[in-house]
Amino acid sequence: MKKLLLFVLTSLFVGGALFAQEDESGKLKNAGNAAYKAKNYKEAVENWEKYLKAIDYKDDACVYNVALLSYKFLKNYPQAEKYFDMSIKNNYKVASSYQGKADAQENQNKIAEMLKTLEDGIKATPGQNVKLEKMYSDYFAKEGQKFQKANNIAKAAENFTKSSQVSNKQLKARGLLSLGTLYFNNGASILQKATPFANSEKEKYEAEKAKALADFKKAQDYLNQAATVEPANESVKETLKQVKEAIAPLVEKK
Repeated sequence: MKKLLLFVLTSLFVGGALFAQEDESGKLKNAGNAAYKAKNYKEAVENWEKYLKAIDYKDDACVYNVALLSYKFLKNYPQAEKYFDMSIKNNYKVASSYQGKADAQENQNKIAEMLKTLEDGIKATPGQNVKLEKMYSDYFAKEGQKFQKANNIAKAAENFTKSSQVSNKQLKARGLLSLGTLYFNNGASILQKATPFANSEKEKYEAEKAKALADFKKAQDYLNQAATVEPANESVKETLKQVKEAIAPLVEKK
């Protein structure tokens, strides 16, 4: 009987400690909620972090809210990255969590990590990932433009190709249009530089003309792909027309 009584008393003490712990964590969460309503975001996050630690981070919505406030208001990007990553693992607001994590990584100049996050997010959220695809495509579009301005055609083409490797039709067509324009402009530049020696150095001119024609045909191929993806795109139509006009005199029979 004494052993049984001891067991009952011990159970009561353990239960009382558990309830006290729950009550304390509840106070921390409520304090965070009150601070959030008062727009005291730093205090809100501090209380929510204590609350989450007390409950072993088993509140998916609160984890996400800490990530969001850390990013949006506190500009604490390492902390935002940490909590968005937890949110992804919790399978909570997955598409938004991937984007938030990628944004936080970009703000820390962690570009390789950002691109990996975007790639993982696109795979994990098919049909929900337009924002992720846009962020991914935009990054490579800007990189492509940078290399195009530096006249590094190979690197520009590499980045524009990656920009087009998404499922969204508008983004894909944009990437393909960029590739078409890149090769069209390069072919036109080659031809322009070769024109002065069209008569004086016939063999050299023919070699340069062949290079220009090869670029025009690459441009035409990419633009045809873009037209298939987005038939109503007027920029694609106009550029394709210009390319065909540039090709015509180069392939005319002598």
